[in-house]
Amino acid sequence: MKWIRRSSGIAAAAGLALTLAACSGGAEGAGGDSQDGTGDVSGQIAVAWWGGEARSAKTNAVIDLFTAQNDGVKVDGQATADFSKYFDKLNVQAASQSLPCAVQLQGRQVNDYTKNDLLMPLDPMIESGAIDVSDIPKSVLDNGRGTDGKLYFLPYGAAYDAVGINTTLADEAGVGLPEEGYDWDDYMSYLTEAQESLPEGVRAIDSNGGRPNFFIGWTLANGKSLFNDEGKLGFTEQDLTEYWNMWETVRKAGVTMPAARTAEEPTGPDQGFFATGEVMSDTIPGNALTPATETLEGQGEGQEMTTIPFPSGPAGSGNALYPSGFAIPVSCDNVPTAAAFIDFFTNDLEAGKAFAADNGAPTNTKVLEALIADDSLTPTKKHELELYKQIVESDPQAIVFPPGYQATFESSFKRAYEDVSFGKSTVEDAVKQFFSEANSSLGT
Repeated sequence: MKWIRRSSGIAAAAGLALTLAACSGGAEGAGGDSQDGTGDVSGQIAVAWWGGEARSAKTNAVIDLFTAQNDGVKVDGQATADFSKYFDKLNVQAASQSLPCAVQLQGRQVNDYTKNDLLMPLDPMIESGAIDVSDIPKSVLDNGRGTDGKLYFLPYGAAYDAVGINTTLADEAGVGLPEEGYDWDDYMSYLTEAQESLPEGVRAIDSNGGRPNFFIGWTLANGKSLFNDEGKLGFTEQDLTEYWNMWETVRKAGVTMPAARTAEEPTGPDQGFFATGEVMSDTIPGNALTPATETLEGQGEGQEMTTIPFPSGPAGSGNALYPSGFAIPVSCDNVPTAAAFIDFFTNDLEAGKAFAADNGAPTNTKVLEALIADDSLTPTKKHELELYKQIVESDPQAIVFPPGYQATFESSFKRAYEDVSFGKSTVEDAVKQFFSEANSSLGT
């Protein structure tokens, strides 16, 4: 399986924790003969996830529905508000073989755990019928696979990157929305044309050459491999040079935010320059349209925004999916109940309504359609889900991150381009530096 593809860094201590876990050996789990997920759904399991109060309230609502349907089952919910701290905690638990029976993961972290044999393959549970994947599109499900091709987490919510457009600014600049099927050359021309008519102090886009999200979209659209079979970089130095020169052209033309401003930008899609109306367009998570819209409305300028798919190219869609889901550690002592829980969380219609697409669009198509049809859904949330549906219909390529991706790729990529944009390095030298740093750690 080709390794392709995104995110924020996880503490360096994670590697040490996972190494310790590997040295201690994976526990088979008290499930014994029930490694296929069959058996009595009973007893207690612990479930871990990240997210603030609103997500925790919704997750607990799903837990209540699950326990109500399974007499005698108890679920110990373990929520961590901060994304990075969640993984710090998870890695400590991994080192002591005390991971909860259901742990929330994304594709960008999963192979840091599979390489140390910490997670159970879910394929036997699918074959036995303990977990149902019949209503999850294959292109979505495959994002839960490891580098060995086995499924290690069941995606329940799919995030995706989108191109945000401030439609008020775009209309005032006379450019409207890019035409359907637009490519990267079209997008750069669109931004350049818009800049000529934007209000003073507003830029067409942020200085985004160092954003892995956009680069991943560019590689997919242009048929480039992000990683090779060994988990090292699959694209060439010439490819990255071409990409960064594309961004340098628009940056030097004044189309992007100055590099110094970008370096000071507040984090979070609801706090960045796009949300505050300081740039006309940017990449944002598809499920961030709602909070970003609320921020923009709070500016009092009467502006509106929307999201559209990433630019396409010779290889088709540039959009990738970044699902979240639950995995079952090999140390789990109650596999049947853990399997029943993650199946319920992902596939039950009432559970889907209770969770309300809080962490990406529902991967189960029946749950997705039910939410889209819900009249109480806000217009922005409905658009988020409909755009996800449109992206899935284009059969996006599944993403499998190699071990070391999150700790290595993103920080090196951002730092290398910042050196270029601040005039500290040439594009060619920055490319060489990035290749050296990334290939030294990826896939190991």
